[in-house]
Amino acid sequence: MSPSVDGFNFDPATFYDITVRDDNAACINYEQTFDVSCVYSNAGVPRVQCGRCGKPMTIIAATRLDPQPEMS
Repeated sequence: MSPSVDGFNFDPATFYDITVRDDNAACINYEQTFDVSCVYSNAGVPRVQCGRCGKPMTIIAATRLDPQPEMS
């Protein structure tokens, strides 16, 4: 089953612009949000990790890219 964000389900093999939040209290980025463009949802499970602490970040919003980027 694909993960969902506020009822939004991720499709496999699809690109999204997403907003993430760092929920690791030990990290300098704690509670900060970041916009991440062109994230690939491999098998319907997009993942973004913090560049400082390396922990997974929480996806709080997502928009499917339309049109989808071309892959060669």
